[in-house]
Amino acid sequence: MLVVTGLLFVGVTAISPAAGADQVAILSTEDSDEDGDRNGAHHVEPGEEFTIDLTLYAEGGHGDDGVVALAVIAQYHPDYLEVTDIERGPWLEQGDTTDITTEQTLAHDEGIATLEQWREPAAGGATGMDTVATVTVAVAPDAPDGETTLEFGETNIELESDWPVPVVGGSTPIVIGDGGAELESFEHDESAAESGLGDGPSDDESQSGGETDTDTDTDTDTTTDEEETGFVSGLASNGLALVPAVAVGVGLILLCALLAVRLRDQPSSPRPVEHSAWEGNAF
Repeated sequence: MLVVTGLLFVGVTAISPAAGADQVAILSTEDSDEDGDRNGAHHVEPGEEFTIDLTLYAEGGHGDDGVVALAVIAQYHPDYLEVTDIERGPWLEQGDTTDITTEQTLAHDEGIATLEQWREPAAGGATGMDTVATVTVAVAPDAPDGETTLEFGETNIELESDWPVPVVGGSTPIVIGDGGAELESFEHDESAAESGLGDGPSDDESQSGGETDTDTDTDTDTTTDEEETGFVSGLASNGLALVPAVAVGVGLILLCALLAVRLRDQPSSPRPVEHSAWEGNAF
């Protein structure tokens, strides 16, 4: 029984700290020109320019550990698409009033566009759901019919405690012309997507393969309080962030239950018969 109780304690303990640490940030995209379909794909024509609003849901870390910096990273195939601009949304303004500094880097030949933004001072960071960036995309005039993808999965998020935050979502199908087959993918250089969050503009910008444009801007912002609605908050409220921790805890609890059943069903050893010293000496 002591063994079972101990294992149950371990199972509950495994859930508690992991649940707080395994927070995830969720990205979703919305077509500002209303060309998206129910599957999240955006239908465009060769030579067309369109915009996509990128929505972020993030609740930070333990306690008041909010997001203090992030880098929105868009990846695409440069033969079919080109990100011509990324403007920051109001997401990082949530929380206490502070200044927001941004740095935009466009590396079209590498198929990567980055918008870094950070709070100065951090002032506790930001949490919640809102638009984190508006991305302007141009379709190549000679782009063939087919389907390609605009990816935001490499986006980086930094908490005030420096604890890492996993990012999910943000993969956006782009259907060009009449659609059809999936177009050839593009192999991105991982080093080109690296960012030094909150470090400000570098004097040594790397420009491998083609032109890289970098712009830095600082704004003073006020506190905002947006209502958390839509499927993004629904995913988070359904416990997406707790799945790994709960799985470990449930497994340990099931193991405890199995052990308890085995101990209950095990036959007890027969008790030895004690013979009285008077037995066999009766008159």
